[in-house]
Amino acid sequence: MTRGLAARLCRVLISCYPRRWRQRYGDELLEVLDQHRASARTLLNLAASAVSTHLDPAYRMKGLAMNRLRRTGLISAAVVVPLTLIAVPFGVFVAGQNAKDDHWHTGTEGGVDAMAFSPDQRILLTATSGASDGLDTLWNVSSPAEPRKLASFEGGAPATLSPDARTVVTVSFRDQATLWNVANPRKPARIATLQSGDSNLLWGEAFSPDGRTLAVAYTDRLYLWTVTNPARPLLVRTLSDRVTPEAPAACGQCHAPDPFYQGDIAFSPDGRLLAATAGSDQLALWNVADAASATRIATVPSRSGFIDAVAFSPLGNLVAAISYTGTVTMFSLADPARPALVAILHTLPSAQLGADPCGCASALYTLAFAPDGRTLTAVASTSMPPHPVTTVTAQTGTLPIRDYVFVWNVTSPRSARRTAAYSQDVDTGYGNTSLPLVAADGRTLAAGAPFGSFGVKLWGLP
Repeated sequence: MTRGLAARLCRVLISCYPRRWRQRYGDELLEVLDQHRASARTLLNLAASAVSTHLDPAYRMKGLAMNRLRRTGLISAAVVVPLTLIAVPFGVFVAGQNAKDDHWHTGTEGGVDAMAFSPDQRILLTATSGASDGLDTLWNVSSPAEPRKLASFEGGAPATLSPDARTVVTVSFRDQATLWNVANPRKPARIATLQSGDSNLLWGEAFSPDGRTLAVAYTDRLYLWTVTNPARPLLVRTLSDRVTPEAPAACGQCHAPDPFYQGDIAFSPDGRLLAATAGSDQLALWNVADAASATRIATVPSRSGFIDAVAFSPLGNLVAAISYTGTVTMFSLADPARPALVAILHTLPSAQLGADPCGCASALYTLAFAPDGRTLTAVASTSMPPHPVTTVTAQTGTLPIRDYVFVWNVTSPRSARRTAAYSQDVDTGYGNTSLPLVAADGRTLAAGAPFGSFGVKLWGLP
């Protein structure tokens, strides 16, 4: 059933309510329906409520004479019986519809909220999520100028690919990690759903470099699963680690970033460490050499707000984090239990990244070390560019979305220096930023479109 048809049928059902009820509540209910998407469940609720209201004497006209009661009963029956006939088949329909409500509708409502390249960069995974729509898509991007769609399947964000590109982990409608076999990328097959029992928001997923361990991050804790046999995933460790981004105490106007869109989780190249955002402005490091006995070994502050992206250097001797205000902090892991701050790097002032009155930038970021570890690249995607906005753009309420790329030479981390900075317009949206992703080669940038503008743009970094 389409949403348009459901909305029209809802209005028909409202007209079947008693006149006195419609006079008191009809307009309010119509306004509520205009603000929400009607479904089969909405129709069933309205039909049942209409029947109940007709049976309630409080909504019948007062002062009816005894000789009119029989006629009134017939009138009520004339309304109640058709409504019941409507409600019963709708009940059967909704019973089946409820099963659908436990799953994503495979549509493209929303924007690209997650992306991942296969190690050889031949496959690109994109994930979109809306209120009820969720869709994962695999693309052949071996020729970036001519990407080819391979397959789409039910899923949402977050989502990522295993190191061997044979498995996708995505998220179910009920916020449980779900594994898909994509060994044949044209015919994805669901393998298993990882039932953690957690009812909080699932915001991050990451495979270990050997693909044997999967980390799943919720807002209240992390779960480590052994996925050596993807058809039989085994939960081996639960790690308490709340992710509760908060606005600066000094500013009541500042809105904290949503961990579903911001925050990151990553394994070190040797798979022995796991880094994840924690608290309002922290980076937590876990020793996961033995997943079953994983322990938190360090907590380091970002020094500039909630962390948006995390990256390990290829040798695993450095970890970098970028906050949502555009500041990069880099730590030495010579002693992982005591990370040492070695550099603080800046992209753009927060005022130029779409900052609100208290300086919180409205941008999305990604970080990536070059394969040789000599450079660090940060990408800031924002809908508030520092260059002047044209009058026409301002009048229409749209803002060009632009990716800003910054590259630092980190051969000597303590004396890191910026070597390049450039930008490119990505899309035009209504104040929405786009998701950026740097491929493993450090030279390819994918820009996911914002809400309402499904799509991805690929471009090569100079």
